[in-house]
Amino acid sequence: MFVWHGEVYIDKAHVDILRNEAKYVKKRYQAVTRTLANGPFKIKRKEAAGIIGRSLRQFYRILKRFKEEGISGLKFRSKRPINSPNKIPRYVEEKIVSVRKACGFGPDHIVNIVNESNRREGKSERIYPSLTYNVLVRNGEIERERRLQKKWKFFEWGHPGHLIQVDLTKFNGVYVLTMEDDYSRKGWSLALRNGKDETVIKGMKQLIKEKFDNLLTDNGSQFSRKNSAIRKYCEEFVRGKHIWSSIHHPQTLGKLGAYQKGLKRFLRHKLRNSRDLCEINRWIQFYDHWYNNGRYHQGIQTYPEERYSGQKDTGWYERLVKALKLEEALTI
Repeated sequence: MFVWHGEVYIDKAHVDILRNEAKYVKKRYQAVTRTLANGPFKIKRKEAAGIIGRSLRQFYRILKRFKEEGISGLKFRSKRPINSPNKIPRYVEEKIVSVRKACGFGPDHIVNIVNESNRREGKSERIYPSLTYNVLVRNGEIERERRLQKKWKFFEWGHPGHLIQVDLTKFNGVYVLTMEDDYSRKGWSLALRNGKDETVIKGMKQLIKEKFDNLLTDNGSQFSRKNSAIRKYCEEFVRGKHIWSSIHHPQTLGKLGAYQKGLKRFLRHKLRNSRDLCEINRWIQFYDHWYNNGRYHQGIQTYPEERYSGQKDTGWYERLVKALKLEEALTI
């Protein structure tokens, strides 16, 4: 035992080892060694416990670990349990991460896809959004964010086709026409060559071929009251009236905005910065088919297509899995 710069050390090698250790480890080392020292540097164990801010009983434990393990015994020990009997199986965790990486969907939608895969494998086990979220956090796929969200009161029209919301958005500079049925939340979308009036009207006719009651749009030039092209379209396809949203009030088209957000997030995940019109429309078709048939909508407590037409396409799962190339991770 020797003294270096006013501090007591048991061995010379400990000086170099402690240089790279945390401050609390150095403090514990000095408290422990001074109880083991002789002469003027020796202190009582009760005093040493007070130096490191621990009870006498805790200090005895630290002292015992130091004698058995050396300096490493002074470090904080992990509180992680030795065994985790309820831990999710590794293969299920890999499925969750694979789906997330392939499409970027959130926990609620990943749960639906993975549970369908387990069902087809003949497994009764189910996963839930909270567990899925924890898996994504643990694997670094998403960061935990806690935000207070306002609960908006919403109004929906009475039956399918009663009101169709329409809006233009952009993905990587490419115009994307989006339409959504207010009652069922069924969505349609199409990437366009440009944002001209004729192109937009042609796209609307392509997406919804039957007549509907009312049309809701913003005040963009393509949907303006002065635009003769949209007036002719309404005469042909709209039985009721054309409604314009309030200026500077995006909540009017909030349902369609939520649909657009999910669509663009998916396209960004799959296509990055691509502006290939064919590729964009190809992935739009996959997204819309899943969105309408395989995405359980919390707001209406069912699937959009089921509420719109009375039945959904059960082939959504196979189509999505093959499109995302998840055959090795998920069961078809």
